[in-house]
Amino acid sequence: MEFKDRLKHLLEKEGVTAYRIWKDTAITKGTIANYIEGKTNPNKSNIAILAAYFKVNEEWLASGTGYMNRPEKVRGEEPYLTTKSGLKYYEMSNGKYRMRVPFIPVKAYAKYIDDCRDVEYVSDEFEEFDFIVDKIGHGRYFAFEIKGDSMDNDSKRSLSNGDIVLARELGKEHWRNKLHTEDFPNWVIVLNNTILCKQIISQDLEKGTIVCHSLNPSPEYTDFELKLDDVCQLCNIVQRMSSAF
Repeated sequence: MEFKDRLKHLLEKEGVTAYRIWKDTAITKGTIANYIEGKTNPNKSNIAILAAYFKVNEEWLASGTGYMNRPEKVRGEEPYLTTKSGLKYYEMSNGKYRMRVPFIPVKAYAKYIDDCRDVEYVSDEFEEFDFIVDKIGHGRYFAFEIKGDSMDNDSKRSLSNGDIVLARELGKEHWRNKLHTEDFPNWVIVLNNTILCKQIISQDLEKGTIVCHSLNPSPEYTDFELKLDDVCQLCNIVQRMSSAF
């Protein structure tokens, strides 16, 4: 993805023109036109101006790495609230909260699986990741990096390789009841040897099993059954941060 593509995306998303940018930023119409056509790329100064104008990350705008949306500043450095499970909430100027949770990237899957054997313990050695939320939630939340393309069907519902999701743990005492898969179709499923991201499309309460489904229609991703006794942790996905715009 080139700079011109990221700029075109922002122009369409915000509904602005090269003329409007020129009037608002003093970057000339000709310069903006050259950016859009891919004839030239902006210098650091104009990257900073455009990133501030569109309220996006400079790194993403310049190179396509990182995430498009830039973090909003929080009020003060101390958490507004720290929950019993250790989640930190920071109050934001727009009335929302920055929720800071343990982050499990693909490279840390093995360590996290080891930690999950103690259901009350999660190492403080894990990195943390922030999500913007409307309200304070209780319970245990985690951020997981998605591995592979089994949940990618090129739709807006896709969970693509490298995406980061916010997931809320469902306590084991609730597993023998009907799971709310209509409200939360996508789940992170922690097993003894791997971490999966799947949809749960059916559940047999008597047998204690679930059927997992992938969004990717490729024949290699067929539905399969799991015994809940073989599952270490179930987390329903409540938010996604895409690795692409």
